[in-house]
Amino acid sequence: MADGNGGYDIVTSAGGAGLVARGHIDAPWAKDAKGNSVPTRYSLEGNTLVQTVETGPDTAFPVVADPHYTWGIISGTVYFNKKETKVLALGGTVVGWLPHPAAVVGGRSLAGIAGYAVATDQCIKFKVNPALAPLSPAAAVAGSGTYKGSAGDGYCR
Repeated sequence: MADGNGGYDIVTSAGGAGLVARGHIDAPWAKDAKGNSVPTRYSLEGNTLVQTVETGPDTAFPVVADPHYTWGIISGTVYFNKKETKVLALGGTVVGWLPHPAAVVGGRSLAGIAGYAVATDQCIKFKVNPALAPLSPAAAVAGSGTYKGSAGDGYCR
């Protein structure tokens, strides 16, 4: 489902209750070997999202096009940019004061990592494994840390 900003929301049906968001793909981008932007767009063909990159005679190869995809509750590593990291530093602190043990441990852990990332001009990443939450809230975000530069597909900007 187009989001109106060039990206797409990944949704599934919730029966008669409408749609449930499962993920999001940001607006497309592409750069050539010289760092120049290359025109690109998405099109929806049935259930397949297709990215088309329009190269020309002045395009320096290789061309990189790497859509940023965020997703729902599955295991994987989530990368946040600098703005999102700042929000997590504040939001994680707020969540850390909720009375539920998972929120206390997980929220404080996340806020601490995000606070450090903000102070050192980095971004936060964390490994999501919801299956470990019943054993240990901290284990559910084990693998959390910071990144910068080209890590996380260069998303830390």
